[in-house]
Amino acid sequence: MAHVFKLPAVGDTMVEGEIVEWLVEVGDTVELDEPICSIETDKSVVEMTTPYRGTVLALGGEPGDVIEVGETLIVVGEPGEEVPADEPEPESAAAAASIPHQIAAPAPPQLDPSDSVKALPKARKLARERGIDLAAVAGTGPGGSITVADVEAAATPPPASGRRTRLSATRRSIARHMTESMQIPQFTSMVDADASGLLEARAAAAAETGSRVSLDALLMALLVPVLRDHPVMNARLDGDEIEYFERYDIGVAVDTPDGLMVPVVGGADALSVAELSVEVLRLAAAARDRTLAPHELAGATATVNNVGALGMLAGTPMLPVGTSMIAAFGMARPVVRLIDGIPTEVPTMTVSATFDHRIIDGGASGRFLAQLKEAIEEAAHGAP
Repeated sequence: MAHVFKLPAVGDTMVEGEIVEWLVEVGDTVELDEPICSIETDKSVVEMTTPYRGTVLALGGEPGDVIEVGETLIVVGEPGEEVPADEPEPESAAAAASIPHQIAAPAPPQLDPSDSVKALPKARKLARERGIDLAAVAGTGPGGSITVADVEAAATPPPASGRRTRLSATRRSIARHMTESMQIPQFTSMVDADASGLLEARAAAAAETGSRVSLDALLMALLVPVLRDHPVMNARLDGDEIEYFERYDIGVAVDTPDGLMVPVVGGADALSVAELSVEVLRLAAAARDRTLAPHELAGATATVNNVGALGMLAGTPMLPVGTSMIAAFGMARPVVRLIDGIPTEVPTMTVSATFDHRIIDGGASGRFLAQLKEAIEEAAHGAP
């Protein structure tokens, strides 16, 4: 009996995957748990293994095809056995896998999807690609239908900015998450902190360990005690209830060539600054190499974003869904202040945080930022 293996969800946010590479072909013999292909999910590239042994009867698509979770990935059975009738053949499976992103591709504003203009399928496709309104094209085909030649004749050279590329799986995920975040009433508050103590603490930690200490790790170590004192900042709204997390799994924003990724440092409260630094650097490298495991990208209770590493003075981060607070730290810059009546340059960092306004108001955010500012300014007296 042929076995159909459908694409499983390998992460909490996965709804689809893009086939990167097949490691088997139709007719190959596969063993239990043998790697069969690489799939690009919303955050990483994972190797899929088959839960069946036998002969590969059909593949669910070609490299580059996008298939949804629950759709056929591979069919395994006995040599010569027919693919189950309710499963698509390889060719139709590949077509089915590509349909979702074709339908979802943004149509030019002037086109009406319900347009009843007579046009050949290839002509319609070309018109969508060129941004041409078929209603304005005179058809020369049978019965006045619009042909490819008609569309080409009506086409004008596209502007320099008219090039289109399909979003990667990572970019589609980011777009989806940002859209979901915008549904949450949220606000951002900022405060400036004297970063002298923070920079001294980082230098001292590096001298003690003899290696580079990630600033994200030091900021994370300073943040956790403040979260303890303000539990609503380490929580989420669930219906009409607030769920207070009893763990401190801190997400760290990482800029990668493929887009923003937020790996999670689990149990950050139990790690020293040196241990946090090792873990942050490891996760950041894995994010850039696309080798993060799905569980390393899920479950954050709060997030830090060191926008200063990108040369930014401040940030207004968007709230990750499922949390109530994200903190951003800008680049330390010299600011002249009067100290004992003497103008003095002080390295100053803008600390901003975005909050879920459904459960956090301005007063709570102000008290939280005031304590975080104090922790940063006193960091030289001994980081956690």
